[in-house]
Parts: sequence; C-alpha cells; structure tokens
Amino acid sequence: MVRDLIRFEHVGKQFVSKGKNVEAVKDVSLEIEKGEIFGIIGFSGAGKSTLVRCINLLERPTEGKVFIGGEEITAFSPARLRQQRKKVGMIFQQFNLFSARNVYQNVEYPLYKSGLTKREKKEKVQKLLKLVGLEDKKDAYPSQLSGGQKQRVAIARALANDPEILLSDESTSALDPKTTKSILELLKKLNTELGITIVVITHEMQVIKEICDRVAVMKDGEVVEYGDVFDIFANPGEQITREFVESTSNLSKIYELLEEGSSVTRLQKGETILRFRYLERNVSEALVSQLSRKFNLDINIIFGNIELIGDNPIGGLVSIVQGKSEDIDRAMAYLRDKNVGVEVILDGRTAS
Repeated sequence: MVRDLIRFEHVGKQFVSKGKNVEAVKDVSLEIEKGEIFGIIGFSGAGKSTLVRCINLLERPTEGKVFIGGEEITAFSPARLRQQRKKVGMIFQQFNLFSARNVYQNVEYPLYKSGLTKREKKEKVQKLLKLVGLEDKKDAYPSQLSGGQKQRVAIARALANDPEILLSDESTSALDPKTTKSILELLKKLNTELGITIVVITHEMQVIKEICDRVAVMKDGEVVEYGDVFDIFANPGEQITREFVESTSNLSKIYELLEEGSSVTRLQKGETILRFRYLERNVSEALVSQLSRKFNLDINIIFGNIELIGDNPIGGLVSIVQGKSEDIDRAMAYLRDKNVGVEVILDGRTAS
C-alpha cells in the first residue's frame, strides 16, 4: 500500500539567469503523506516555491523524479499531465482573481470544460461558497472584498475540480494576523472534512506551528531539516531552524536583556537564570511547583511561552532560580532526567 501521496526523489532544478547557472533546488528527497498538512519553510530565495511547483510540473525538474500516488508524473505524456494537474489546486499570496468577474464567476471558471450541466455547476459553486463562508458575496466583485474574503474566493476556486492536493504558496502573507488565523482555520477544516492533502509554503514559523503535521526547512535550495512539527520545535538541529523557532517565542528576549544590561539580569548571590524547554510530548507535570518543593528553591518566572501543538505542550520558561548551589544542580539533573531541556543563561552563584 502506498502511504505517501507525493514523493520527491533526488529532485534538482537549475535555471540560467544572466548567463549564469542557478541551482534553485538541489537534490531534494522527501515524502508527503496522504491527508496531512505539510509545511515547507524558508527565507526568500530558499527554493521552496520552485520545489512545490514541481508537484504539478509547472516547474519541470532538471533532474530527479516526482511521484504522486505511486506514479511517476515526470514521465507522463502532455495529455496525461493535463489531467493530473486538475487534481492539484493552488492558492497564492496575491489571490489571482479575475477583477472583471464576480465571486460566483471566479469560482465557476475552472468548471467551463468540466462536462457538468449548468445546474450542476450552480450547485457546485453554491456548495463551495458555503464551504468557505461566502454565500452572501456571490454577486460581489473582488474590488468590493477584503483580503481575507478574496483568499476565500481563491480557495473555493482551487477546490472546484475536487483536487486531491491543495498547494498554498504564501497564501496568508498579505493578510493581517486575525485574518491569517481565520484562513488557517479554514485550511484545517478543509483538511479534516475533505481529507485533502495540503502543502503550505511559508516563511513564517507561526503558520507551521498553527496547522502543519510535518515540516521541511529549506535553505539555498536544499532541505536541511525535515520531520514532525513538534520534534522540530522541541529540538531544532540547524541554526536556521532555531532562528525560525525563536521567531515564534518571547523566550529569546532574555539574550537581548543581557546585552542591554537590564536590571532583570542583575543577580544576587545564589541566583541563576535558567531556561527550561519541553523536548518530548505529553510533558504536563507542574514542574515549577515540583522543583520549588522538592529542592527548596525560589523560582521567579521572567518569561513563559507554553503552547499546544496538537495535544502536546511546547515551549518553555525563563526563570530566576534561587537556592543552595547543590540544590540547583540537583534540580537541573532532575529536569534532564525527565527530558526537559535546561540551559544556564547566567550563573550568579559565585557572585560576591
């Protein structure tokens, strides 16, 4: 049984730009499973959009193979590829709506050569508009819609041919945080209710954290890290991944305070600034109160950032810990035994 829906095998893509050969994608091999929401993250120029456009061969790889449902689409004839592309919907940052067509007509557009009757098209468009919450906007034109409403129209249009895969290329980048959240909730709803596989391209780790099951991190055309979102957040292996993870947390602010010489970081004798990080799933114990009682410590939380990925807590705490030196050492060992990451940010136990 084929478990992966999309598979890249040693995919590379080169362009010639200004007489120079540019490697946009370099030897990428990864699998995207049927029914998951898979994220691809990287800064501008990382190659993520080029890689994703290889899924429907809008960009044909220079080398390597792409499989969908176990079939090598890089070997398809032009006619078969046209049929395959109908199974892949796309939404973009700039919506790409027809300004001279109303909402109904924009959603109906992909159905013109579908073979459906006029009545069937109408029923389908109405169903899609209801799905994205825009039944009352069918006669409106794009210029009359908000950014979030335009993106909902684009999503409905992308679903018109009942695709198995939905590609989201920076689709929330032009939206404000509240609207972004509503669009991400809609994508999660589509994934759950329709079972559609969604591939999300973004430069924002918060988007990955909100909806993705797994993620690939790209840099300079290569996938440098790849795996379960919780595992990536809990224990990022690459510097670029750590930067992305830190961008979603306030815990790194402690380093800025240290550089500034903030009064928060001026320790008394016996005090230590520690950072705790959850490294595994299902860690739900009241660690602070346990440490305080078990090791006779005073713990003052400076920053806290605990969230859920799925049903599992992720994040950590930055705290000033005061007590006997040996008790602090024992507490750190206790945490590490429970697979909680411990970092000594500043040690004031030798202060005079």
